[in-house]
Amino acid sequence: MNSKFLTCCVVFLLHTNLLSSTSPSSLIHVNSTTSILNVTLPHSLSQSLEDFALKTLTNQHHTGSLYRAVLPKNLSGIEVSIVRLTGKSLWTSGARFSNVLIPARSVSVPPARRVAIVYQNLGNWSNHWYTVPGYRLITSVLGFRVLDVSDQDNVKEISLKMKNPVKILFRDLSDEKMLSRVSCVNFKAQNEDKEAARISRMILPGVCYGSSHGDYSVIEPLEKDKKKVALWRTRWWLWMVGLVLGFGVLWFLGFVCTMGLRILRTKKIQVMMERGANDGEVFESRWVGGSKMPSATVTRTLPESESGFENCSHG
Repeated sequence: MNSKFLTCCVVFLLHTNLLSSTSPSSLIHVNSTTSILNVTLPHSLSQSLEDFALKTLTNQHHTGSLYRAVLPKNLSGIEVSIVRLTGKSLWTSGARFSNVLIPARSVSVPPARRVAIVYQNLGNWSNHWYTVPGYRLITSVLGFRVLDVSDQDNVKEISLKMKNPVKILFRDLSDEKMLSRVSCVNFKAQNEDKEAARISRMILPGVCYGSSHGDYSVIEPLEKDKKKVALWRTRWWLWMVGLVLGFGVLWFLGFVCTMGLRILRTKKIQVMMERGANDGEVFESRWVGGSKMPSATVTRTLPESESGFENCSHG
């Protein structure tokens, strides 16, 4: 019983560790692998970019086509594009435009008959608007917003409810060696105009995952913090390895104890059976060569004649 319990514990820990370190969707639900940092986000800039995108959309009437917004010269370096979709097509096919891949089975909250998705690439403005203490951005900030455009006179920002995470592609990052030092960051608005950055591990090169609209980028620690991060990760792995090995040793000891108890129990039953057999008949002991062995008295059964033959002989 002990060995089975210890085995289940070891398997559960290994399964939990693997899921939390390899599964993409776990980045949305597992908060232990993320950290929250206060930052300052550009509300005014985001609103201005949405306005320019909506102006572009008023001159275009094709649903499902991606249009690039025209920005003023003082915003050169920023790219903004917009696409208009129906709520049904968003649910059926998702939205696979630009560098943001919104999965199928996505629905707007609250439900909208028509939605517009605004894609943003801040380019060389990324470091000007976004800062994360202890880190530096190594890619441009990519983001998207979802707008309810069912009523052109009452356009409002809404959110998405998705069954699977949204993918943000950073196509310039393809080296797997960088996975040990870089992280994904999601700049996301919270209540009362307080903003936060959610940091999570990058599982695949150049791919970040998110659970909502917002802005995303890839960061790496500053030079003075790289040693701390490497030391923390080393300690974390050593702790996990020690934990698994410890449970492995406990499982082995439990297995050995269980097998030892079974052997002792078997021997005890065997001794009791031999003792019961010996108590039924007392044997004398004799020495045969150099060994002392039990000896029993030989009793020969006398022959008896059948009654028929015996009567014949007397007659």
